[in-house]
Amino acid sequence: MKKTEKAHKLSVVLKDSQPVQLLDFTCTCKAGEALCNHCVGLLQSAHYSQLNVQVVPPMLSCTEGEQQWHKPRVMGIKPGPVEKMVVLTAEPKTIKTTEGVRSKLYKGLHGDLPDLSVLRVSEVYQPFSDADRPMICSMGIGEDIPLVDSLLGKVQQGSPLSYQQPPKEKVKTLHNAPPPPPLPLQDYRLKPSECMFVCSRKQQLHMKSLEVTLELSRSIECATREQSVRADWHNVRRPQVTASRFREICHV
Repeated sequence: MKKTEKAHKLSVVLKDSQPVQLLDFTCTCKAGEALCNHCVGLLQSAHYSQLNVQVVPPMLSCTEGEQQWHKPRVMGIKPGPVEKMVVLTAEPKTIKTTEGVRSKLYKGLHGDLPDLSVLRVSEVYQPFSDADRPMICSMGIGEDIPLVDSLLGKVQQGSPLSYQQPPKEKVKTLHNAPPPPPLPLQDYRLKPSECMFVCSRKQQLHMKSLEVTLELSRSIECATREQSVRADWHNVRRPQVTASRFREICHV
């Protein structure tokens, strides 16, 4: 828990039986409706008190457990095309590089590439040795190699710029596109469920509260189109436990 965060109120109800059963647990944190880490810590404290342990036992170090380096990984590294490779830094948490490789030796300028006739440097550096020639002489630039698109313009196929600086995908917005059909479709019917389950009264009332009419479902579908661009949608989701904040809550 952070120092600036208010103290949470939590309670755990245990049944005096063999083995001990967990009856109920509550917590005022955002993950309190489910089993949060605060309740887990309280259960561990109760377990240590039952065992008459004065201090928390230390965790096993990496040298006390079984070695894992010799075991093969589940997925492993699979081969893939070069243009799908993303070059990142060694510390992606502090510095995120998602735009390819950048050189710090010079300031790159955006613009069209020069004509191929200007890049005929092999004839100029022909009397030099291979070690003294610049790198551009070994790239095999010629008129017979086709050009491909990149973020900087047309480059030769196989050039590092073709896969390190790929062109951005253009999203075309259709302003006169026909409206989507009303959902659910008129002739679509759900198949009957094969699961036989008898609901309790509380579960039956909960299932009835989820029922909506066809007109209400269509009005909800029309009202929630492009909802992520509205400020009201973000204000409603901010206090909720969404998938983007679930990892933060689990590590409290």
